[in-house]
Amino acid sequence: MSPLFPLIQSDLDLNGPILSFTTQPVGTSCSVASGIATFIGIATATFPASQTERETNTGIVTYRWYNGTTALTDVTTTSGVKIIGSATTTLTLEGLTNPLPISGQVFVQAGYDADDLSPNAINEPLNSDDATLTVFPTISIDTQPVNTNVVEDIETSFSIAASTSDGSDSDLSYQWYLDGTKLINGSEISGATSSSLSITRPNPGLDKVYCEVKHSTAQPGIVTSTEANLDVASARTFIQWELIGNGTRQEKGERNLADAGAFTARARADVKNRIIQMFSPEKDIDVKITLGGAAGGSGQNSYKGGEGGISVFKMKMKKNFEYTVKLGINEYLSKSGPKGGLRGGGGLAVIYERARVVAVCGGGGGAGAGGDGGNGGGCNQQGEKGGGSGGGGNGGGLGGERYDFSNDGDNAGGFTQAGNSGVNDYNNGNSGSGQLSGCTVGGWWRTNGGIYGKKIPCQDVGTGIPFYNNTGGILSDTTDTSTGGIIRGYKPGQGYRNNGGAGSSNGGGGGAGARGGQGSSNGGGGGASGYIDSNLTLLKSLRLPDGREVGGNDDVAFISVEAYNPSLDDEQEPFIPPKVENLSTERTVNWNVDRSGPDRYELRFVKESGAGPDELRLAQETSKAMNSQIWKDAVYILENAGSADAKTQPSGKRGVMFKVENNVLFISNSLDDPYNNRLTVSPDHGTFTISPKQDFTLTDGNVVDSGLTIRWTANWTR
Repeated sequence: MSPLFPLIQSDLDLNGPILSFTTQPVGTSCSVASGIATFIGIATATFPASQTERETNTGIVTYRWYNGTTALTDVTTTSGVKIIGSATTTLTLEGLTNPLPISGQVFVQAGYDADDLSPNAINEPLNSDDATLTVFPTISIDTQPVNTNVVEDIETSFSIAASTSDGSDSDLSYQWYLDGTKLINGSEISGATSSSLSITRPNPGLDKVYCEVKHSTAQPGIVTSTEANLDVASARTFIQWELIGNGTRQEKGERNLADAGAFTARARADVKNRIIQMFSPEKDIDVKITLGGAAGGSGQNSYKGGEGGISVFKMKMKKNFEYTVKLGINEYLSKSGPKGGLRGGGGLAVIYERARVVAVCGGGGGAGAGGDGGNGGGCNQQGEKGGGSGGGGNGGGLGGERYDFSNDGDNAGGFTQAGNSGVNDYNNGNSGSGQLSGCTVGGWWRTNGGIYGKKIPCQDVGTGIPFYNNTGGILSDTTDTSTGGIIRGYKPGQGYRNNGGAGSSNGGGGGAGARGGQGSSNGGGGGASGYIDSNLTLLKSLRLPDGREVGGNDDVAFISVEAYNPSLDDEQEPFIPPKVENLSTERTVNWNVDRSGPDRYELRFVKESGAGPDELRLAQETSKAMNSQIWKDAVYILENAGSADAKTQPSGKRGVMFKVENNVLFISNSLDDPYNNRLTVSPDHGTFTISPKQDFTLTDGNVVDSGLTIRWTANWTR
């Protein structure tokens, strides 16, 4: 080599190798569950075939992986992705999620580290093909279906809310299943392919529902919701009610009459414009009603007001029809009909089906200085004449005698208090009581009607409409039950039509009724008559052989609504609630039933003493209407708890265990695992006791330990 040209390595890529990839990285995918993706890129350096000098190829191929335009280094990123092998042929990414916390494209860049014997690669750096990184989305169920209680043949609904991690929620599909578990397939519900399910079950039982949510690219591709109980109860004798007074709804509730006892109400003397609204939301039901008009006011010289008439009858409550009840008193309370004045006649008890009168019991006449008031009549009974040597007031004639209650014509308005005939006439001081109209009057409906238009007496006003007063104010905004709109009539009636006559001078006022009684100048006022629609049936009993009585109620008016039991015909005794002075000891007891197992128990409690329903059938099914009206000191005993014949024993004669813990009655048929497949009853008032021990077991239908007694006591003070 000439000393003028020494052997020096050139920076020029002359006669160097050519880089090429023998293995290109390829796209890959993974699930969030694994979160790992691996890419491989291998390059080689080769010399052209014509290269004959300096082809030692002793340099080293280098690698650097890129994510998008970002060169990677081995590190754990702030988003939690661990990078491994960023300067090797193999790149591994761990902790991947969806959505991707990095770009979805990777490639590797190859280089060539030359040495003294091998020049640089003539085409470095060389980038590989892009490889696509995919992490499959995940499905999340954000809102699970919830347990639902419903009655057979009544529609109910379930729903879920699901989402995907990459926002592709529109690609989700749904399928609901009935009965089964995640391990045991249930039955696919035909057509149930949306995020909500509407379902009607024909028979009682504890069903289960769940939903499968699918996505075409998610991993896992199917996610199953939790199971929800569909607790289907037998069709019930079930009512809802609202107590309205002082211009507003004051209380509302619901009750399964057949299982938890009667709904009862006495007139609330301290409330103006006393109204009860009742509805049967699930089906048409037959109920037994005991109705009583108010007693007349007492006078001087120890003379007494007449008693209100009472009646017991069967009535069909039609599904979602409104039934309006007005209950009278005899005290003087300004503007608070139906009532009588001081020594006035007792107010009536009346039931309207929508707008039409269907039953009335007349109030008793007020006592005068010279005689007792006459008793009011029960349904279709004339009120009695008042007493007194100077002549008592006349009793009311039979309901319908001067007015045809089925007539919607000119006389549909009837006669107002004291015999006036104008639709708004009223005389608070007159001793006479008016003749009730066959329809409610409803001043607002007659003169205005708002957006609904004016109505005539006895006309339905529509479905799903609030309950208005006679000036257009809303007394209740309830428009629907759980099964549809409430069907209302021409409402409300004018209170003065239902008032008893006022006592005047030394005379007693006449009682209010279908046809009111008349007061006298010195003697007692006459009792009013009652009325009953031909579609209602009077029920016989030992006390009331023809289902009605002149007199019988010496307090304010009342109503009792019970489930009708045809097996008791000829023994349908009246259910007269305790007097007003005892109402302070009454409470509504909510039984708070919870059932997690499939067995359907019937816990029959029989009244041992006190005032309340004769029996309570609790826990036959989970029911939000499991509440009862019971009076202080009543005692109930679980029937046959210490016998193998106990109705509490489920089918199959498996063992049954009873416990009382923290005032919760606990029943289980799984002796090995009693806290599953169990039923509990936890009342919000009163106390459960169990004796002689805390456990009681039936095995194979045979009594293991007899003598068990379970009591519930209404042990409140007032």
